[in-house]
Amino acid sequence: MKLRIQFLAILFFLWTGAGSLFAARFTEARVDLWPDYDQPAMLVMMEMSMDSVAPVVFVIPESVKHVRIREGYLDFQKIITADAMNMIRFTPRGDHFTMTYYDMFPDTSYRSYDYFFYSNLAVDTLYIRIQKPSAALDFDFMDATAWTREVKDRSGLVYSMTKFAAIRPEEPFMVSLRYINPSRQLTAPGTMEPPEPIRRQLSPAVRRIGIGLFILMLILALLIRRVVRPVHDDTERESHAMRFCGYCGAPRTTGHLFCPFCGKKY
Repeated sequence: MKLRIQFLAILFFLWTGAGSLFAARFTEARVDLWPDYDQPAMLVMMEMSMDSVAPVVFVIPESVKHVRIREGYLDFQKIITADAMNMIRFTPRGDHFTMTYYDMFPDTSYRSYDYFFYSNLAVDTLYIRIQKPSAALDFDFMDATAWTREVKDRSGLVYSMTKFAAIRPEEPFMVSLRYINPSRQLTAPGTMEPPEPIRRQLSPAVRRIGIGLFILMLILALLIRRVVRPVHDDTERESHAMRFCGYCGAPRTTGHLFCPFCGKKY
C-alpha cells in the first residue's frame, strides 16, 4: 500500500512538472506607448505572440473600461469590457493578437504616467517603445533595469526603445515617464485611426498556404481553359458548316439539299 502511494505521488509530480514545463507563454510582447498622440491621453498598443492558445488575463488602468482586441492575421475585432477588478479576460482565436486602449490624462500641462504590465502568462521577451510627443518638454523616461536607445522616424518623431527578458507570470512590471506639455498640443490631432505601431507580417505557415492556393487556382484555370477552348472551336466549326457549303464555301440556300453553285450535296 505504501509503495502504491509513493508511485502515485511520483506520477502526480511528473504530471504537474510536465504541465508547468509545457505551460502556454508569450514568446514575444511588443508594447507601444504614445502619449498625447491624437487625444489628450496615453495610447497603449500591445502586440502579443504566444507559443500556444490559452486563456489570458491582463490588468488595465481603473479609468479604462473597454479594450479593442484584434485577433489573428485576419484582424477579427471585438471590444472587451473590464471586470470589477480592472482585468481583461479572454481566450484568443489564435496565437497572435493586439490590444488597444486610451487612458485619459488629467487636465494639466504636467504629464506623469506609470504603465503597468501584468499578465497571467510568462513573457520571454518584452519590447517597449515610447513615442516622444512633438510638444513635450523635459521628457524623462525612467527605467534603469534595461538598455534604452532612441530612434527617429522619417517624420522626425523620436522613440525610446527598451527590451526586457524573462518576465514571470503575474509579476507586476512598471515603466514610468514624465514630461511637460505647456500648450497641450497633440502630435496628430484629428486622426481617426492610429497607424499600426509595429509592422505586422504573415506567419510562414499562412504565407505557404496562400502561395499554395494561388498555384492551385492557376493550375485549375489553365485546365479549364484547355477543356473549354476545344469545345468552343468545335461549336464554331459546326456553325460554319450549317451556314456555308462544305465544298465551295458558298452560302447555303434554305430548302435545298444541293448547292446551287457547285451541285454538291450539302
